[in-house]
Amino acid sequence: DGFTPLMIASCSGGGLETGNSEEEDDAPAVISDFIYPGASLHNQTDRTGETALHLAARYSRSDAAKRLLEASADANIQDNMGRTPLHAAVSADAQGVFQILIRNRATDLDARMHDGTTPLILAARLAVEGMLDDLINCHADVNAVDDLGKSALHWAAAVNNVEAAVVLLKNGANKDMQNNKEETPLFLAAREGSYETAKVLLDHFANRDITDHMDRLPRDIAQERMHHDIVMLLDEYNLVRSPPLHNGPLGAPTLSPPLCSPNSYISNLKPAVQGKKARKPSTKGLSCNGKDAKDLKARRKKSQDGKGCLLDNSSVLSPVDSLESPHGYLSD
Repeated sequence: DGFTPLMIASCSGGGLETGNSEEEDDAPAVISDFIYPGASLHNQTDRTGETALHLAARYSRSDAAKRLLEASADANIQDNMGRTPLHAAVSADAQGVFQILIRNRATDLDARMHDGTTPLILAARLAVEGMLDDLINCHADVNAVDDLGKSALHWAAAVNNVEAAVVLLKNGANKDMQNNKEETPLFLAAREGSYETAKVLLDHFANRDITDHMDRLPRDIAQERMHHDIVMLLDEYNLVRSPPLHNGPLGAPTLSPPLCSPNSYISNLKPAVQGKKARKPSTKGLSCNGKDAKDLKARRKKSQDGKGCLLDNSSVLSPVDSLESPHGYLSD
């Protein structure tokens, strides 16, 4: 397969349980012995295209990886599938090599395989413990997508990696991102039956109404795949998240009060209408005898029966340019 002595030294011992501690302790010295005479650090195997650093990562040889990097091995060289040594460390859950690589300034944390997979996406897919958090802390792109348009959150939802989903959402992952088929993380969780991740997404207010390229809702695909628990979950959150009624919490939609109610408008008009009526003089408190009262009543009746006569307090002046009335006013 084109293995060189340096490659064999880089992957022997360490992750392999040989039981030979002396061989493991001597490995860095052996690697140095191969490096000093000028052995190529970037030779690749015939079948997989892996370098010595790839093999050190795949077999969890942190001591060998450290020595190779000190000798200026390329941290971002790709094998036949486009995997870098960091991809290899994530795939193998090689924590020691992984820590060495992410602390190496030359390492590209967002390197893409031939299918677009980044180390962060790979960590979400494989659910390797702790690596996703460390990559995010080192500023890996949480919204990077592969050639299918899937982000790390899409993959976490598809494989029900709840811990990864929580970390990604907490660090700004787009909860409603759509892949090439217009599927959201919630849609993939509903399709694959990832109940726990679906609940986490709903708790973070993921949109339930975004459809895929076939115009299917997450509820539709869950019903189609007979994931009845997720159907019930979506229905439950649909009720819980509905806008509250009149006495709801802050932020609830409410109608603005009218500027004035019809009753108040009418009541405001009533005093004005009443004010236009002639007020009758009160006879209360007048010290007049019956005859005076009778004369007063007769004069009042005569005044009301007179043609064209207007009461003083109800008279309205005509406009200056109005036509003269054909009936004329009677003089007193």
